[in-house]
Amino acid sequence: MDSVSLQDFVCALDPASLPRVLRVCSGVYFQGSIYEISGNECCLSTGDLIKVTQVCLQRVVCENPGTGQTIEIAPTFRGHFRPLTGPQSYGTLNELLSAATQHSKKLPICFMSTHRITTEARVVPEDQPLLLEAVEIHHGANYARCVLDTEAQQFVLHLPLSQKGPFWEWEPGAPRPLLQALQDSALKDLLFTCPTLPWHSLILRPQYEVQAIMHIFSSLRTAAMPPAPQTQDEDTATECQEQLRYIQQGFCPQEGPQGH
Repeated sequence: MDSVSLQDFVCALDPASLPRVLRVCSGVYFQGSIYEISGNECCLSTGDLIKVTQVCLQRVVCENPGTGQTIEIAPTFRGHFRPLTGPQSYGTLNELLSAATQHSKKLPICFMSTHRITTEARVVPEDQPLLLEAVEIHHGANYARCVLDTEAQQFVLHLPLSQKGPFWEWEPGAPRPLLQALQDSALKDLLFTCPTLPWHSLILRPQYEVQAIMHIFSSLRTAAMPPAPQTQDEDTATECQEQLRYIQQGFCPQEGPQGH
């Protein structure tokens, strides 16, 4: 099994699979690797075992990729998120279509405008999802045939390819609640948009608290070893040796902790 970073492991973790045993493969650890456990200082080292018993999402930091500004939201945040397919917006519909062609994408394309669009038929609010179905010729000019889907009905709009945005392309499908957006590994490198937050694109940075058990025995470096009966030490060492044999079967010498 390939090793992964602790952040990636936690984000993709199914809580129903806990507890999970990890082995530290390599990496740089918080505050010089020094931790306090039951009043004793210890440090994480390559090869150490930790048994993850619980993972709790504490908060999510939303970052504006353009300015670096951040805001925090709670895990109970009720807004919904749409994943954006690219790291940038497009100035016109023609630029949006050209980028799709360069990446061999086929119509239809899901997109939105960060500004209100006014047509003879109706007004499209900002951040309203649109579906670009085809390019048609009207009065000798190219127009994008777009579908506006409201709760009541669908409307067909013909927008000139010179229509100005900015426009963002987004992944098709229903918007996702916060926890689903965080747990889908296919979305981990994408930007998101959420109509209830102040920015048109944002990065989600979850912050977790990981509760874990470290078995302290002779090969673990500690500043102070707690006194314990000999039989308890032997039981702990035996348990760790059994876990070690199990984990080494899938060892891969790459950076990050490894879970089983």
